[in-house]
Amino acid sequence: MEQEQNLLEYRQVDIHYGEKRVVQDFSLQMKPGEILGIVGESGSGKSTVIRAAMGLLGDGGRVSNGQILYQDTDMTKVQGEELRQLRGAEIGMIFQNAGASLCPIRTIEEQLYEAVLQHETVPKAEIRDRALRLFEQLRFTNGEEILNSYPFELSGGMNQRVAIALAMILNPQLLLADEPTSALDVTVQAQCVKEMMDLRQHLGTTIIIVTHNMGVVSHMADKVAVMYAGSIVEYGSKADVLNHPKHPYTKALIASIPQIGGTIPKGIPGQPPAFGEVFTGCSFSPRCSLCDNICTHEKPVMHSGENGHAVFCHKCLSEV
Repeated sequence: MEQEQNLLEYRQVDIHYGEKRVVQDFSLQMKPGEILGIVGESGSGKSTVIRAAMGLLGDGGRVSNGQILYQDTDMTKVQGEELRQLRGAEIGMIFQNAGASLCPIRTIEEQLYEAVLQHETVPKAEIRDRALRLFEQLRFTNGEEILNSYPFELSGGMNQRVAIALAMILNPQLLLADEPTSALDVTVQAQCVKEMMDLRQHLGTTIIIVTHNMGVVSHMADKVAVMYAGSIVEYGSKADVLNHPKHPYTKALIASIPQIGGTIPKGIPGQPPAFGEVFTGCSFSPRCSLCDNICTHEKPVMHSGENGHAVFCHKCLSEV
């Protein structure tokens, strides 16, 4: 039986800002229709890796090694018009602060028109019908009213939901979501998660979601990548990583989640490393209770167990 082709693949990617390497040896593969959750503390490189796939690293940022393959296209080499055509039509993105990414002086309908007309020559009436059908799929109950509204007339939660629609109006195959629920209350978070799940169910959309929220990952993701100091430290199915974590950092992250009726978690000792900080050995060693001499002097290599559950740790060999 022929193996399904990867839709997206990172191959040993390094990312620099100036002289600082902020992402190191980042590798993973995604099949069409999969949902991947990337988790980790602030500054771990989560947002950087998905922005690199869109050519959005900003001033001083560059992919200094490796490849980011969308189908057969190396996104690290794409520029200009070719990149513009891929953005939106093939790869959509939802930013953390949707309100800041929407134009405050143009209606939602006008912004949807612009997104489509950059890639297709179609009548505005057809775009409007397409938007209303998408709103219906996303369970918006007042689509006409939303189209005629300005962003400042909508709540933060509704703007975030509109941003999902704006990212999906061209039906891209890949959706990159950068902390899409972090600024929302619990009820609206649930709506946004449900809407992204519906996109996968109805359209087969492949999704990467970057988040601090383990609850969102546990509900949405098929696979989970845990990042620390610019590298993946654990990767596998949602069930393996969240229910049977191997890396001390993953265990500490999960133990830090407050539980209703439980005691206040202690959190992870110490501070996350500085952006681009260099380590001789394991980057988590200064905060790890299992740390010994090998951890501070040698970088851990990947150890892979059943079902592709991978961990980068000197002390986890007996558990993988």
